[in-house]
Amino acid sequence: MTMSATPPPLSRADVLRQCQRAEPADLTESQFRQCTFSKLSLEGCIAKNTSFVESTFERVVMTGAALTNVTFAYCTVDGLALNGAALDFTVFSGCTLDKLLLKDARLLKSIFSECKTGALDFSGAQLERTVLLGCDLRQARFGGAHIDTVVFIQANLAGHSFVGQALVHAQFMNADLTGADFSESRIAQANFQGAKLAGAVFDKAHAPNAIFMEADLTAARFVGTVLTQALFVGAKAAGAQFVGANLHQANFDGAQLAGAWLTDCELTYADFSHADLTNADLRGATLFRANLHAVVDDGAQFSDRLRALESDAELVTAEGWRAQPVA
Repeated sequence: MTMSATPPPLSRADVLRQCQRAEPADLTESQFRQCTFSKLSLEGCIAKNTSFVESTFERVVMTGAALTNVTFAYCTVDGLALNGAALDFTVFSGCTLDKLLLKDARLLKSIFSECKTGALDFSGAQLERTVLLGCDLRQARFGGAHIDTVVFIQANLAGHSFVGQALVHAQFMNADLTGADFSESRIAQANFQGAKLAGAVFDKAHAPNAIFMEADLTAARFVGTVLTQALFVGAKAAGAQFVGANLHQANFDGAQLAGAWLTDCELTYADFSHADLTNADLRGATLFRANLHAVVDDGAQFSDRLRALESDAELVTAEGWRAQPVA
């Protein structure tokens, strides 16, 4: 009888080489419902048209994964690494997300809707045409992230710093950005309509055509900021500082600017119709053809008012017209 030799035990190096040769998991067209993924490595996995429903992820590694049309619905995440992953139309809906790592990942047309969020890391990530709806992002990290056409509707970003970052066409409608710092950021055409921006800082930011309609800008700072053709219609900007800002053709129609600092600003063709400028300081500001129609200016200080346009008496009369009751 011929006896076969027992193969020698594999060394640690041999095991590592075999693991490296293993093909990444393919989860295409799979559906996982009420599953638990714990201490699992799915590096470089492929998931297309895949869904995870009411499932739990604990210390799962999916770095470098390719996710296309993937849904996470009502899942609980307590440690999921998607660093360097590509997420194309990936949806997180109604999930509880903590320690979700998306560092250097690429998110395209992805959605985070009504999720309870803890620590999220978007550092260095590329977010494009992505929506974060109703999420508390106070513990999220966006350092070095490239943000292009990202929507932060009703998101909580209070105290966040976006210093020096590019936020192309970013949408912050009704978001809480109290005390946020956008100093030296590039936020052209950004939309802050209805946002809470009390105490926020925009010093030296580049924000032409930005929208601040009906936003709370109480005591916000815009020192040296480029705000050409920006919209501040109905904004609450009492005590805000616009010192040295470029507000050429900006629109402050109906804005509340009591006690605001507009010293040394470029306000050529700016529109202050019906604005409250009580005790505002506009000394040193250029007011060539600026519209001061029906402003409230008790205690306001000007040094270039002679070149501005004052109230149109006929327009004031027309605006005050009310239909009379028929006898």
